[in-house]
Amino acid sequence: MDKNEMTAITAVVISSVLFGALGICNRYFHDDCGLSAIEIVMIRLTVSALILFTVLALFDRVKLKIRKKDIPFMVFFGVFKFLSDMSLFYAQNNISLALATLLQMTSPFFVMIISLFIFRERITISKLFAMGVGALGCVLVTNVLFGKVTANVEGIFAAVFSGLCYSLFFIGNKAAIDRGIRPVSMLLVATVVADVIAIAFSDVGKTFEAVSTPTGLGAALALGFLMTLIPYYLMTWSSLYIGPTILSLVSTLEVVAAAVVGFVVFNEVLDVPHVIGIALVILSIVLINVRIRIGYFRRRDKYVPLLVRRGMAPDRVREYHER
Repeated sequence: MDKNEMTAITAVVISSVLFGALGICNRYFHDDCGLSAIEIVMIRLTVSALILFTVLALFDRVKLKIRKKDIPFMVFFGVFKFLSDMSLFYAQNNISLALATLLQMTSPFFVMIISLFIFRERITISKLFAMGVGALGCVLVTNVLFGKVTANVEGIFAAVFSGLCYSLFFIGNKAAIDRGIRPVSMLLVATVVADVIAIAFSDVGKTFEAVSTPTGLGAALALGFLMTLIPYYLMTWSSLYIGPTILSLVSTLEVVAAAVVGFVVFNEVLDVPHVIGIALVILSIVLINVRIRIGYFRRRDKYVPLLVRRGMAPDRVREYHER
């Protein structure tokens, strides 16, 4: 495995840990402030969009330039981003945080199947084995096998639906790269689109009141910047170097992070099955740290010139040639 792939996998691990901490802010806004899932989504997306736009406007305006023909494509996948966030927060309000995270992590299965047709990505024995080990670890982490998880049908459906939408957003990032769309530009437009949808269905006054206190403002910044913008950027950047199936497999570490957060912050049980599950998830991540070449990136004769036309820095282009 080359340096770029290793760095990309490390970035996905960091982003997954940050995503796993979402329950802290979600529970604060829901339990202490009485906000609904869609209003929490609005906070998350508004903060993310404002910070990302400000950074690009000040330091990299070229990424704010978007071709008109790409707008419908970016809006389309922005809808999936909204649906993923909304259904996940809804699930977290109806079932345990760990179980909601586990069910959202069905996304690798969706990604693997869809990638067969879109990216012609191969399904290897090592991928299937790693996915099986990771899935078993996720089940143990959430104690599903021991009947200790209370859940309802709506919450379960919402979490699985979030996994489907989450996988489609990942695939949208990969397809955006194929079209020559800058990953950061894709992230900004998708976030803005999702935020507009959330605002349309939220009680803006009630939400503003919740974030007007020092604690609320701090939680909003943590939710929108630390637990959303940074990990999404890392995920988007990582898609330049690793395939969508590998990306989703590594992101199962989010379940481990959620279990640890539950144990440390909310005094949730972390017994032997949880520890074994965490070990299995980590093992699944180790198993996929092998050299995997995806045909999508091998078409660099078409892809690299496209990057040059889109303004990628020369050193980044040279990295692709060296690969």
